[in-house]
Amino acid sequence: MDFATVSERIATGRIGHAVSRLVPATPIWEREWDVCCVLDGCRLDLMREAAAAGHDALPAPDAVDSLWSVGSQSAEWMDHTFAPQYREEMARTAYVTGNPFSSQSCEHISVTSDDVLPLEADDFAVLHEAWRDEWVDDDISTIPPKPLTDAAIAIWRNREELGVDRVLVHYMQPHAPFRSQPEWFFGSADIEHWGQFASGGDDEDVDLADLEPAEREALEALAEAEAEAEDDETDSMNDPWMRLRDGDFSFDAVWAAYRDNLEWALDDLTRLTENCDGTVAMTSDHGNALGEFGVWSHPPGTPVPALRRVPWVVREGQDRGTSDPALPEGIREGADDADGGDGAEIESRLEALGYR
Repeated sequence: MDFATVSERIATGRIGHAVSRLVPATPIWEREWDVCCVLDGCRLDLMREAAAAGHDALPAPDAVDSLWSVGSQSAEWMDHTFAPQYREEMARTAYVTGNPFSSQSCEHISVTSDDVLPLEADDFAVLHEAWRDEWVDDDISTIPPKPLTDAAIAIWRNREELGVDRVLVHYMQPHAPFRSQPEWFFGSADIEHWGQFASGGDDEDVDLADLEPAEREALEALAEAEAEAEDDETDSMNDPWMRLRDGDFSFDAVWAAYRDNLEWALDDLTRLTENCDGTVAMTSDHGNALGEFGVWSHPPGTPVPALRRVPWVVREGQDRGTSDPALPEGIREGADDADGGDGAEIESRLEALGYR
């Protein structure tokens, strides 16, 4: 067994879980902000690179600060961020999320408790699970930044009547799938098995004679990829970090696609800072490991700095009125429908994003 394998098993196993609990993490509630934007899976060095390139949403690179996240994976981050001791802060906060872990019990993740997930609407001033209505299964299966930004702007402008002091917005980018490389990802996202392969149907019912040549080619590629992944314990078909590890993709190609996904979100954050007065913070729930200590992707309970040390950026927003989105329908009615997601549909979405 090589050193990388040993390091990975230590970092992601019981020893890593124990050390992870000792990391001096900073809950977002301990920082000052009016609107906090969580960019799912954003590494600190990626954010600083985008700042060095002069993106409008960001300050100079030396103003991109950092903090130690409370988790190395989204469900773990939610479990610690929305823990019972923060109920008072949550009761005055609107949580707008594109991450479907908000509806999951996550019993399969050993580092999460039984006290937090799934989230309850009564724990927040507003809980808006935007993924329920705004998920897109197009070239890639995800939720774009726009509906999250729209909801955040509308809620912030109506904060007094909604009893909101803060808005927390959880974007899915730069998390995979990558908009610039749709061919890397198969099927719909499965919201129960976040990030793993989902065929979207029963292959036994498919008559190859009824398919167009391009459809047959895609199905054959899918079957080949599934066969290659059959013995892979990580089930990495839709996880670009594992495929980078395995040599399927080059580092430069993955990094370029990863950065493009970040810029997708940052472009919309420029709109947010132009339509929300107050302090706007940008951070992440976790990073993505690129082989540090033998770790790849973002397994839970892992103390690796590449996963746990995340960006912290502060900007002052000014509402210039350049966007005028309406409150989402569920909020206009006074409450979101917490049971609005069909179980099979939820199952279908969490699978393409690489968590199981």
